[in-house]
Amino acid sequence: MRTVYFIIPNFDRSITGGTFYDSQVCKYLKKIHINIKTIVVNHDITSIQLFVKMSKIPSRSIIYMDGYLANKAIHIIKKNKNISLLIHHPCSLEKSNNNLTEPKLYFHEKISFSHAKSIITVSNYMRTVIKRYLNNKVKINIVNPGVDSAFFDCMSNNNSNNILSIGNVIRRKGYLWLIESLKNIDINWHLNIIGHYNKDDQYYNELISLIQKYQLQDKISLLGNISNENMFKYINNSKLFVLPTYYEGFGMSLLESSIAGLKVITTDLPVLREVLRNREVDFIEVNNINSLTIAIKNNLEKSFIANKKDNKRQYSWERAAANFSKVMYVNGKV
Repeated sequence: MRTVYFIIPNFDRSITGGTFYDSQVCKYLKKIHINIKTIVVNHDITSIQLFVKMSKIPSRSIIYMDGYLANKAIHIIKKNKNISLLIHHPCSLEKSNNNLTEPKLYFHEKISFSHAKSIITVSNYMRTVIKRYLNNKVKINIVNPGVDSAFFDCMSNNNSNNILSIGNVIRRKGYLWLIESLKNIDINWHLNIIGHYNKDDQYYNELISLIQKYQLQDKISLLGNISNENMFKYINNSKLFVLPTYYEGFGMSLLESSIAGLKVITTDLPVLREVLRNREVDFIEVNNINSLTIAIKNNLEKSFIANKKDNKRQYSWERAAANFSKVMYVNGKV
């Protein structure tokens, strides 16, 4: 059996939905006896360093590279016809990305995407987005993420006034908008934010300044990265999941929280309409502070029973890995 190489970026202490997807797919592909070798590289690796790393991979190997690295691998992808890309979302559309100016990054991704052997992405909406980058007919396959079985065993606390957000503290997650909305709510509430933050980051300091401006220090907790065990404790002690995000490739934390039984309030984005269809969700217009305030307050005052009818098998990582393996066999014999 041929070895399949996965090239994945490491973001230090920060865990993104994309890198979690990569690691879970590799983990479960190994369980179905596919020979996987993972090569983890620093997220800020240079093009030359990446070339050196990949030059050690035997020729004609099957390679899957996280799309985050695509703009640093233009010449590698153009030369090596066996590299497929895992694109969770194009980085050039993420406004919090400061590595390159957006037009330059778009140009780099356009070249890399167009020369990939194939592309795997996570939603129908993202497939439509990626097609705009392509100069030729590169096959785009969709493999949805799985959901950890522990989320199915959670139960939200209907008597709680706790609000939960899960996502790294970066601009596109919309936390400033969330705080502007919460300041006007006159009933009891507490917001817990789970996700990596950097105290030297400008956005983090803007967030802290806004919390202090409205004297909300006792009502908002930035928890950073915590263990899964503690995360599930917060889920079980929360009533709402609120994430007014500006941009997602899939929105894993939103689906996971919905499956866990939390009422979800989020932004009205096409991809989230797709991922969260037929679920208990309030969709809010982007940057509409008043609408977000009303939605949160109404749901805090409301009693509801979580609809726990999701099928574990439908959302399992085993199923995701099986779907991924089918794509691998179609795109190149493993």
